[in-house]
Amino acid sequence: MYIGIDCGTQGTKAILWNEGLILNSAYSPHQLVQDDSGRREQSPLWWLEAMMNAINSVFKGFEAERTSVKGIGISGQQHGLVLLDKHDKVICDALLWCDTRPEQVLKEFESHRGVSFADKIGIQVPVAFTIAKLLWIKRHKPSAFSQIHKIMLPHDYLNFCLTGRYAIEAGDASGTGWFDTNKKAIDQDILSSLNLPSTYQQPEIAASDAIFGMLRPEMCKALQLNANVIVSSGGGDNMMAAIGTGNVDEGILTMSLGTSGTVFGHTNKQVDTAQFPDLNAFCSSSNGYLPLVSTMNVTTANNQILNLMGQDISHFDLLLQQSRVGAEGLLSLPFYNGARLPNVPSAKGAMFGMTASNLSQGNLLRATVEGVTYNLARGIDVLRQSGVKFDQACVIGGGANSRAWRQIIADVTGLKLVTPVSTEAAAIGGAIQAYWAKENQMSVNRYQLTDICRDFVKFDESATVTPIQENNDKYKELSKSYNTTVDNYLNIHFAN
Repeated sequence: MYIGIDCGTQGTKAILWNEGLILNSAYSPHQLVQDDSGRREQSPLWWLEAMMNAINSVFKGFEAERTSVKGIGISGQQHGLVLLDKHDKVICDALLWCDTRPEQVLKEFESHRGVSFADKIGIQVPVAFTIAKLLWIKRHKPSAFSQIHKIMLPHDYLNFCLTGRYAIEAGDASGTGWFDTNKKAIDQDILSSLNLPSTYQQPEIAASDAIFGMLRPEMCKALQLNANVIVSSGGGDNMMAAIGTGNVDEGILTMSLGTSGTVFGHTNKQVDTAQFPDLNAFCSSSNGYLPLVSTMNVTTANNQILNLMGQDISHFDLLLQQSRVGAEGLLSLPFYNGARLPNVPSAKGAMFGMTASNLSQGNLLRATVEGVTYNLARGIDVLRQSGVKFDQACVIGGGANSRAWRQIIADVTGLKLVTPVSTEAAAIGGAIQAYWAKENQMSVNRYQLTDICRDFVKFDESATVTPIQENNDKYKELSKSYNTTVDNYLNIHFAN
């Protein structure tokens, strides 16, 4: 019996997992501090409280299973900046991955230091990465910066709370901006260029397949769990979702349709990203690599249009089916929170092609969904051009529940889409990784993660969709036109 945790932007989920089956799940929402400046912050204490609440809630009706739990694995939203002082107290609210305020300070750092991140650490570094948040804190909150003793990512912080160990693992750490993805080690040159205070303490580096630590006594008591419960290294949400969808070998993409959209594969060697500024060549949390592209404004964009029309998610598929391919010429550029693909954090949304005859609710929603999908497809093209091999995609996240949207994605990309039995891939990935670490502890022979995923990750065959050739042919032209419109719009209005 294992507990998988997924600490996301909107809330924390806990699942009770036993050899491929989810016995129960629980969810605890988070607050979000935001404004039009691009500010997106949360208190790390909210994550801890939500995790504790979710774990305790997941045992409702399963109280007897508390004594059967062997391990916990944590998935966390990537890139968030958590700062602790010398007393291990949180210094200030965490800047999240989607906080776009640090755009300028990151550009200045790259320019003044002459840093080529792709050459230096093997990965492109957008404003979402942790280093941008740290540079912003240094400039705008110098008092907080001067108190830094430990720097963590969201899942690192929860691991620290559970075990007391201060350490990082390669997958999530590769999204900081100071982690060498080729050597899988902290780049001391970049770290020293940040001029951190003398009180700063570097973390250990933990292996993805080994036990990270044991539950602290106070946590055992609070959660009513045994003292022999292990905690695995955990990882970022995309790294854990890769494990939870069986994406631990080459040949498949995982596409996550959530607040943001991510598309990623698996490679055994690092991808050369020098010619691909929109590609994040992360390390995986399975001892490999996870080349990834990311877009912003995914389910949030769709939901904003639904809310504007006074509709809710129950009408989503019905409204999409009321419109045809191309939404009768209506184009939506849904950059409501900036853009990450292309990487223009200051971008604003736009709508083109409105006429008296095409401005219907169905077309308005389809144009938005198509815009979101074109952006995702653009990312898939980047992965393909960089040499990542795949012939199908596994779709997860809230948006994966819509068959109509899945069909649009298949039609736009030309890919067969499969869906796991459970779309809670990140939490499942955490549970599987904990299982992997525990089994490796108890066995002389190392367990292969590919074998574990083959045994425990199952797909819903009835949810599989394949491209409709006629629609795919139309979308090939429509997507080219859309990307040209996006590039022209961004160059005219948001070029530096």
